Amino acid sequence: MIRVRVHWLVLAYGALYAVGYLSRPLYGVAAIWPAHALSFAVLALLPVRRWPWVALAMICCDFVVITPLSRLGGVPHRDLYVLFGYAIANVLTACGPAALARGFGLLQTQDGFRVVISPLWIVALLVGVAPGALWGGATWALQAGTSFSAAEFGLWGLAAVLAIVSLAPAIFGMLLGYSPHAKPVAKPWEGLAVGALALGLFLWLALMPWPAVDVLVQPMLFTIPLVWLALRFSQRLTNIATAVVAAGIALLAEYRGGSQLSPSGVPAWSDMVISIDVFLLIGCGGALLVNFMTVKQRALLAELAREHEQLRQYAQALDSAEEAARRSTAADLHDGIGQVLAGQSMTLAAMRAHATQPKLAALVEEAIEASREAQEGLRLMIQDLSPPELEQASLEEILRWLEELFKSRFGFTVEHRILGGGTVGRDRLQLVYRCIREMLMNACKHSGRKAASIEVKVTDRWVTVTVSDDGVGFDPRIPPLASKGSFGLAQLRERVRAAGGALKLASAVGQGCRATVRLPV
Repeated sequence: MIRVRVHWLVLAYGALYAVGYLSRPLYGVAAIWPAHALSFAVLALLPVRRWPWVALAMICCDFVVITPLSRLGGVPHRDLYVLFGYAIANVLTACGPAALARGFGLLQTQDGFRVVISPLWIVALLVGVAPGALWGGATWALQAGTSFSAAEFGLWGLAAVLAIVSLAPAIFGMLLGYSPHAKPVAKPWEGLAVGALALGLFLWLALMPWPAVDVLVQPMLFTIPLVWLALRFSQRLTNIATAVVAAGIALLAEYRGGSQLSPSGVPAWSDMVISIDVFLLIGCGGALLVNFMTVKQRALLAELAREHEQLRQYAQALDSAEEAARRSTAADLHDGIGQVLAGQSMTLAAMRAHATQPKLAALVEEAIEASREAQEGLRLMIQDLSPPELEQASLEEILRWLEELFKSRFGFTVEHRILGGGTVGRDRLQLVYRCIREMLMNACKHSGRKAASIEVKVTDRWVTVTVSDDGVGFDPRIPPLASKGSFGLAQLRERVRAAGGALKLASAVGQGCRATVRLPV
């Protein structure tokens, strides 16, 4: 699963070990130990059976790099048992949280690496680093010839947790490769602004006086670029920038705080770094969590938009198929049953001329009347399926044809008007016709009146159709879509929604109904 070679991991561990060692004051443990993040990431990704080999590599690396680092930093050479004690402490500090995270199911490696967001991370990190912090603090006390201090234990634990929280996400990305779920929404100028802001804050903290009373205020200014990164930038950039900010503030705290003394003459570094570590844990961890959730939300929204677009295309394809089926059925009825009925009518008319007996003549007349009714019913059916006028008619002609249809068939008076100067495509015009016809049919059936009005507004982007009546109306808390006979209106709403539009109903009891459909042109 890890995409880099072993020797690169060893070199990276040695480099991160050096950063933590050289930035560490002479009188205490480091404020951040980046090597813990790399060892935690490697242990989290590898099977448990390989952990002993990782631990052995960590111990060997500790022994190899400590001698040149001691000479470079001007620190007296440590005894062998002290070196071994720190090496064991580093192994325990990385193994503890990795084991708890795996045990709690917070790191899932089946079908690709995945981090589970859970409050159990707090337990896994704080409890997991405790054995290593205890061993490291005891080793420091043994080396310094002092009694075990809870402050050193706390600093070791905070340094390890801070390193894992702030640096491990970036290391995971470097080991596994970043696969961004969603594109960042930040503009190019935002990247320049965030970089300039972070650089300015670093220069200010490095050059300006830094009294101990302000250590909680000045680093908090970094929440501005961190939050900006979390909300607007990619996961890769946020992970890397958070690691840089955490390491930079920790290093500044070590070097700037080492020159300050408390009222008792003891360096105030420990009290300062504890406060800064707590802030960084909250600030960096919160930024990474917000960014993770933001990227996840953007990915879900993008996936939802893609699925909605696919559903819209499917709905349009079904709509086109339905119209084609309507036209095909209408043509088959006209050319099939229609021709048979027409032929039957001609045959019956010929029989009537030869029917001399009164009873036979009456039967022929009944057959002719029945054939005429069948032909008229078939004509209406063909007209409902696919009106011939719909193929080439304009919007104005369609509205006039609907007026005549409802007047002649139902005695329902319809008035219309068209606003705007836009044009409607032929495919969209068919949907507009279906919408108007369905809304007029509902007004005719349920309004209790014999009249309704149509208003069609066409712009360059939208066509808005409003059908109004002054009928009995309905309670908006119980819309017609919830009633038993509302299948047509519910189907219309789904068809309009699939086309990228919306259907709205406005009504009150005794005040009529106003149905509006808005469709993109």
